Amino acid sequence: MGSWGVLVLLLSWVTYLTGQNAPPNTVFYQCNRTSIGMAVKSDPLNNRILLDPGSLTLGKCPVSSTTALQGFLVFEYSLHICGFSRMTSGNTVTFFTELVYRPNAAPNVFSRPFQQQITCISDISFNPTPIETTVMVQVFGVGQLSFSFQFMNDGFTAPLDVKQFFLGSPIFLSISVNTGNHLPLQLFVDECIVAATEVLSNSAQYVLINNHGCFVDGKVASSRFVEPPLLDTVKLAFPAMKFVGANDKIYIHFKLMVWDPKAANGLKMCSYLSDVDRWQLLGNPRSDLCSCCDSICRLSSRRRRDAADTSDSGILHTMVLGPFTVNSPPVNGSSNSSNDSKTLDTASVFPIPPAVGALFLELMVLLLLSLGVAIYGRAANQESEELEKHLLVTHEN
Repeated sequence: MGSWGVLVLLLSWVTYLTGQNAPPNTVFYQCNRTSIGMAVKSDPLNNRILLDPGSLTLGKCPVSSTTALQGFLVFEYSLHICGFSRMTSGNTVTFFTELVYRPNAAPNVFSRPFQQQITCISDISFNPTPIETTVMVQVFGVGQLSFSFQFMNDGFTAPLDVKQFFLGSPIFLSISVNTGNHLPLQLFVDECIVAATEVLSNSAQYVLINNHGCFVDGKVASSRFVEPPLLDTVKLAFPAMKFVGANDKIYIHFKLMVWDPKAANGLKMCSYLSDVDRWQLLGNPRSDLCSCCDSICRLSSRRRRDAADTSDSGILHTMVLGPFTVNSPPVNGSSNSSNDSKTLDTASVFPIPPAVGALFLELMVLLLLSLGVAIYGRAANQESEELEKHLLVTHEN
């Protein structure tokens, strides 16, 4: 066999291993707000060589019927099963999984494997029930922009495909925006909140970043923005945490801002340096832009726009990642655990109203005063009794 023959054989083998899209006009599907209906042609090439139904799966779901539609293999499932991944972008929810055909070496069946991504888009208001996210590296376009999220190793040199963490173990996350043909824009994390549910108003929550880019969790843990600063990428490091009284699932809620890098609007990336007890701006240690992080930081008066509108220099975009599982550290004290472990009390994450706090403080003061009076009174009585005894003894003598 010549060199060309070897090359063709090699390419054919690689194609067989990796698979490819289904043959044209083979896969038909339609989504509504809650479910998907799909029909896959049984004879993809019209040559009477049929697909093996047992080798075809939609995510983790098998063919639901081989007889409901003549000449087709049918899938009818809810979007909340089959291992559909889910990504929330603003008011839009995108469900995605893969249709996979992996035939066994059997005679008289269609033997070419294929793999095709299936995507359904819906409105978040009609899909409040969370489902598991099985793929974290997906890019979703918004107007002329697209955003991506990727967990990384500790040196940010390689991505990690993970969705489970140990309590206190460091999480390294990279967030990027692809501006396409847009003028240069810079990405900022305006706010980041960890919550026990996908909807913030429905659960306990813990703030990692607020005040337009202040990494406030750095005051109690080794949380920080990671150098070097880049226009299109933000790198974060923070410890895994979970909530007491809730399950082991967490969601990470982001409010992102994409802005003209030349506009001095108050957006920033500030990390807290506990060893020197001060805030520091990423990429510019001498800047005083982070000096407001212990008070109230304000943006410029320039109007912010939603991510669907890219005509202004400021673009707001919201994302929710999750759910992720946070497990307790191994009993043997694995290196995955750290001093940054935080198990958050679902009650303590909400502040006590000032009026209630003042009343509680007043009651505590009154209690202490009463206790002091009681102790003083008891001591005075003891002194009086001892004095009387002393006088009585002296008088008798």
